[in-house]
Amino acid sequence: MYYPLLTLTLQQYAAVISLSGGVIIISLALFLIFSAKGEEDKYAVKKKLYKIRGRYFFVALISALVLLVFSLRLLPYPQYQPTPDETVRVVGYQWGWLMAQGASTEEVNNFKALKKAEELRNFKGTNEITVSVDKAIRFVVTSRDVTHNFAIYNSKGAIVAQTQAMPQYHNELQYKFTEAGEYPIMCLEYCGMMHSNMLGKIHVVVTTKMAENVVPQTAPQIKK
Repeated sequence: MYYPLLTLTLQQYAAVISLSGGVIIISLALFLIFSAKGEEDKYAVKKKLYKIRGRYFFVALISALVLLVFSLRLLPYPQYQPTPDETVRVVGYQWGWLMAQGASTEEVNNFKALKKAEELRNFKGTNEITVSVDKAIRFVVTSRDVTHNFAIYNSKGAIVAQTQAMPQYHNELQYKFTEAGEYPIMCLEYCGMMHSNMLGKIHVVVTTKMAENVVPQTAPQIKK
């Protein structure tokens, strides 16, 4: 059975909760206003509305604080992220991407030490890589010229992860690809005339070990 509410993002949940709360308050206010008959009733309704507004604000404030504390753990802070299975170094430039896989801790530290454009010009990489599904991939992203934006899209054209590629600075982005397929990479920060051609691709595949655990399925036999 399909449950739409279970597929919503945090932003969509927030929108649903805000819309529901607003509808309830407006409906209650309209009910009290139209149910009042005389001037005295309207004055009493006004007092009730002010009281409801105060209580609503208090409940909304407490709810917001609780949701804030809870949702902070869902943000991509390093202390809340699992140990990455693989690290990919990424360099953006006008107009393309260079990605290098399989970096050790020492290589990542050496990469982060590269700040100047001249140092990054010797960086070797490709604009297409292949990673395994259900593996936590850490991207260490920088730029050797101007600011870019490293954005990963799924096959439906929706952004699944993104971070800025900034000169003299290294941003880290961690993401687990849960579905096999091709994930295009585009730049979301306008960076010049050839900005739209700044493309890359991540191929997400099922590894041999994972494929061995998949039970083959056959079509049901139709009895004649």
